[in-house]
Amino acid sequence: MKRYAVVGASSGTGKRVVAQLAASGAAVRAISRQPVPSHGTVESYAADVTDAEAIKGALSGGFDAVFFTVDIHGKGLTREQVKAVMLDGCVNTIAAAKAGGAGRFVLLSVMGADLPSWVWWLLNAMKPGMRDNIVKREKFLRDSGLPYVICRAPRLTDAENPMSVTASAPLHRMTMWRTISRNDLARMLISAADDAPLGTTWDVYTGKVDNAPW
Repeated sequence: MKRYAVVGASSGTGKRVVAQLAASGAAVRAISRQPVPSHGTVESYAADVTDAEAIKGALSGGFDAVFFTVDIHGKGLTREQVKAVMLDGCVNTIAAAKAGGAGRFVLLSVMGADLPSWVWWLLNAMKPGMRDNIVKREKFLRDSGLPYVICRAPRLTDAENPMSVTASAPLHRMTMWRTISRNDLARMLISAADDAPLGTTWDVYTGKVDNAPW
């Protein structure tokens, strides 16, 4: 049985990754500040990504894949608060995954952080420094020596019905019209964890047909 760790497991896409992995019968360690209840093959684990030692303990024992799906929410966020979670927390998690012998690291990233877009201007206004944090953490992962796959998502929705999803080269700008549901994104992250070539980066979004090149 494969073992997975989901960091950011209590809400959003991470919660859906846990649910889909559990439904497949996989063993999952669900890691979050406020842990979800353990059930079946899901083991709940409380850890904060801003605490390097805590996240190192959470990722000990060797996992086939570690998912990083953490986000930060709230009004009036400072640049320091955003960086502590989005960049420093990710760096802590990458280091912990490497120390724990993870098979691969699947990073949920954001589409077009390296391309001009008015949508990114809005995101930076709500979460100061977010764009720079996204770019820097992707680079840190690439330089870490840890096997990885990066999946860049567009605007997220809560649509429940499955849609066709495309994975393509990371060449798209962030827009309001390109979307993906959190359920479909979770499905693609799991697929990438199992089958995507290591050391690759993808844009994943709702398309006309299911198209995962791996």
